[in-house]
Amino acid sequence: MKKVILAFMVISLLGVVKAHGAEQGCKIGLIDMQKFQQKSSAFQKVRLRLEKKFTDLKRKLDAQKQEIGKLEEELKKQSLMLSLDAKEDKQRELEKKKRYYKYLYNELTQEMRQVEQDAKRMIGKDIEKIVGEIGDKEGYTLILEKGTVGLIYYKDSIDITDKVVSAYDKMKTAGK
Repeated sequence: MKKVILAFMVISLLGVVKAHGAEQGCKIGLIDMQKFQQKSSAFQKVRLRLEKKFTDLKRKLDAQKQEIGKLEEELKKQSLMLSLDAKEDKQRELEKKKRYYKYLYNELTQEMRQVEQDAKRMIGKDIEKIVGEIGDKEGYTLILEKGTVGLIYYKDSIDITDKVVSAYDKMKTAGK
């Protein structure tokens, strides 16, 4: 339902833009976010930083998982030789480690989601600002994202992704 409404809004907007364009000359641009992500060196740095953080967090989880595996093996090997109290102590310790692992997994997953959302929000604001500046400077009436619902066809000549990549990388290089 939302897609139908959004498609209707885009088609209506294009009709208004076409009517407006007949009077003043309509200039439409398009940005391809996948292409942006592949070409932007500043974006690649952010992606690598996120991957490194994800790898570090995964390492923590893997260490906990190995510890649980060792404790389970130890309990299996020693189960016949341990007294009932010692066996119960080992089982409690194992359950405690499993609960901690589950807690750690949830915490680290939430942390990763938050870091990823913050990065997306920051990059999104930067791109929005850059696209707005390009739109104003070069007289665009409308700039769409390639994945927009209702966008079926476009000519490559309206793709401004390379300009956005260049401006974004320049902004991030200057900002350091």
